[in-house]
Formats: sequence, C-alpha cells, structure tokens
Amino acid sequence: MKAIKIILFSIITLVFVSAKANTNTLNIPLKDTTKSWKRHPYADKKWADGITSDSGQKSQSSYFQDRRAKKWTLGLMAGGTFFNGDADKKQLGYDFAPFIKYSISQTFALRAEYNFAMLRGERDLQSPTGFKDNFRFRSSTQDWNVQAHFTLGNISFLRPLRKTQMYLFAGIGQASFKSKAHFIDQRLFTGDYYLTSSFGNGSPNPNYGLQVTESYQGRHFIVPVGLGFKHYLSRHFDLGIEYRHTWVRSDDIDVYNTAIFANRWWDSYSFLRASFGWKFGAKNPQHYDWLSPVESIYDQIADIKKKTDCLGVDDDNDHVSNCFDQENDTPDSCMVYGNGMAVDSDGDGVPDCQDEEPFSDKGATVDEKGRSIDSDGDGIPDHRDREPNSSPGALVDANGIEFKVCCSCDNVTFPPITISSNCLTKEVKNLLYQVADKMKQCPDKKLILNGPGGKSSKYNAAGNTRCMEEIIKFLNEKFGISRDRIITNHNGGTESKNTIEMIIK
Repeated sequence: MKAIKIILFSIITLVFVSAKANTNTLNIPLKDTTKSWKRHPYADKKWADGITSDSGQKSQSSYFQDRRAKKWTLGLMAGGTFFNGDADKKQLGYDFAPFIKYSISQTFALRAEYNFAMLRGERDLQSPTGFKDNFRFRSSTQDWNVQAHFTLGNISFLRPLRKTQMYLFAGIGQASFKSKAHFIDQRLFTGDYYLTSSFGNGSPNPNYGLQVTESYQGRHFIVPVGLGFKHYLSRHFDLGIEYRHTWVRSDDIDVYNTAIFANRWWDSYSFLRASFGWKFGAKNPQHYDWLSPVESIYDQIADIKKKTDCLGVDDDNDHVSNCFDQENDTPDSCMVYGNGMAVDSDGDGVPDCQDEEPFSDKGATVDEKGRSIDSDGDGIPDHRDREPNSSPGALVDANGIEFKVCCSCDNVTFPPITISSNCLTKEVKNLLYQVADKMKQCPDKKLILNGPGGKSSKYNAAGNTRCMEEIIKFLNEKFGISRDRIITNHNGGTESKNTIEMIIK
C-alpha cells in the first residue's frame, strides 16, 4: 500500500510540474546557445549529417521533426527476485525478461514484457501451532504484462537534457505459477488446520512429524508497478536499472494459505534487475525518450529566427537572398535564376556572363571561357569532328572529314561558299587555302567564280559581287594569286542557289 501511495504522489507531482512549465512558457528567456551545457551529444540534433531526404519527412515543417525520431526500444532485463508471503524468510531467485517499448511522446510510452522467473521462500517454525516446520518452496513463474511508462528526466523546463533519466511505470497482466513446497508436517488432524491439539477434532494426520511435499499450479491476474533509471550509452543503446513490485490476487503461490492469524492475505513478489535496450525505428539518430519538449520549442524559435535573418542578407548582390541562393558567390555582372544560380543558356557549366560561345552545342567540351574545343583547328568542334586529327589547313566538311582534292588540274571543283553578311568565315578561309594551294600547283589554270543568277531580292547582284570581291581580295593579299587568274561569273548559277561555286579550269 505504501508503494501505491508513493507512485500516486509521483504522478501527481509530474502533472503539477508539467502544468506549471506550460503556464510559464512566455516568461522564461531563451537559453544562451553559446553556453557550454553538459548534455548528451544529440540533445539538439534532429537529422543525421549528410541526410537530405527521409521518405519525404525532411519536407515537413521543422515543428514536426521531433516526430521523426526513433520510437521503438527492444531489449533484455535480468536480475534477482524476492517473494513476499507466508514464507517470509527471503530467498533470492532469478528473473530473465525480453521487452519491447513504444514511445508515444517524450514522456509517455507503452512497454510489454515477458518474464521467466524463479520465486523462492522459507519459514523455519510455525508459531504458536507448529504446523508446517522448516518450510521451503520454489515456484517456476511466467508472467506477461503491459505497462504505461512516465519518463521524468526530459520534462525539466529550466535545464538541458541529462544523460540519466528516472521513470515510473504501472501496468496489468497475467502470471502462471508452478509451485512446490517441502516441510515437516506438524498438523495433528486432517480436517480443519485452524484447530490445535487442545481444540482439535477429526481424523489424526497420518503424516504427522514426517517430511511432506505439496504443490500448487495456477494462473492469476497481476498488477506490476515500479520505478527505474536509464542511462544514455549511445544513439543506439541505453543501459538501466529498475525495481518492480507485483501484486497477485492469490494466497496460494507459496503453498501456504491456511487461515491462521499470521497468514498473509495476498502474495506478492519483486524484481531488482538491470536492463539493456536497443533503440530503432527511424533514420533520425535521436530517440523520443531523449528529446526534451522544451528543447523543441527552443529549436523552433531558433529556426524561425535563422530564416527571418537570412531573408535580408544577399552576400553576392544578385538580388536573391541567402535563404534561397544556391550559388552565393556569383559575379555581379551575371544574370541569375530565381534560385540564385547564374544563367547558363547552353548548359556547358560556364555562365553566360563569362561564356564566349553562350550557345554552343549541348554536350560540347568547352574550355574555361566556354569555347568549344577544336583540337585539330579545322573549324569543327571535337564533339562533332569525325576526324579529330586532320592535318593543319586541311579542307573538311561539316563532320570534320577531310576533302581529298585530286592531283589533276582539269576541272577541279571545290565545295561551294554560302553568300552571307560575312562570307569569309573560318571554314571558308580554310577552303581558300586549299584553292590557293591548287592554283600554285596549276600555274597555267584559272579560277572561275560562279555566282547565283536571277533577279530575286534574296540573291541580289550587290551581295553576290561583294562576296566575290572579298574572295578575290583574300586570295590576292594572303596567297599572292593574281587577279587576272580569277574570272567572275555573276550569272552562272540557278535562282535556287545562294552559293558561289569555285572551279579551276
């Protein structure tokens, strides 16, 4: 009864402290996070280093991160047993129990356990009747029960979480007993054992003065209550010690239930044992039992403050606040997307503000300035060049394949040149190098330039003439090809063409 009073007093105290803490929330200043508190290493952390996803849980508000902590504990308990009954001389027994616990909140949990125990007890002389002398009993016991746990170590409002916690528990269950007792039988009669030799009647006891063995087997409702302490070993394991007292609605467990005045009404037994628990159930390294509700409030306030502070800071002046800026060092001249990353139109890894070829082909290998790499200098980037090792100055097509110009000097035809605002592109200059080289090989031949015909505005004579003049000037100045060796024909093609043909005859 005394134990029940202690447990009820503890529960009332817990409720009072929790209520008082809730009413004083607004009056307590924020803790100084720079102070060197002595706490377990994961009192504040909600997510393991490097974890960026947890089945969508990371996307939840930080207010619910505590709910992503581990909730399950699986473990073992082992220790000694003590029996309380008519065999009142204490004898140490043993207990072994696997258990599983589910934490519903930081302070409340449910635990189920299954106990394999041996209960023992003795009684030397039965005074004043002398009716079961030198009494010894043993009971093989199995009990299973469900308990409600109240953790007291993580509800303090005024201090950080410590590595050791106290908890209370109470529950209900059922136990089975297989008991056997040995004693010297001093009962005078086989009838009502309450009667002594002076007032007895009935048949004489044939076992009087002999060593006797009696047994009992039954199953009964039990009420376990107790308290314990557990210590934080690591993010995965806890170590603890606890005391459990168990009431049984029976006086038969010790095989000693005669209604003499010294007889106890109900039997009971106690466990004193150590526990070892493995915590599991989530990717978060923390467990509910080691998260303080008050710490969660502080974390929420700190998180809100961190977010509001970063909204007004823009370290790289790209007009995207640090809260959302994924590249916090973009140059001032660069245009950026909404997430603060520099615009890179061709996706080559060089931002447009530093890219000399901002629209290079997708997949092209580029240098630090964003220019497509052309290893053989034939004007075709390596990613499109089917012959990346062309000889210097070689004439190539759009795939980088070198044209093989015939050694003959009769009717040598070169690839056509497209008429545009800039006729002398890099590719055209490489082609004219081949033309000049052939002209030198064939000094008695002339170059004929055939331009498009017709009067279409798209292929006007001015554009045709300008492009031919640029070609003639380039061949003359760069390679010394005399103008009188070049013949221009401004009406030598069809209207469907926008090119200039080059033929050596």
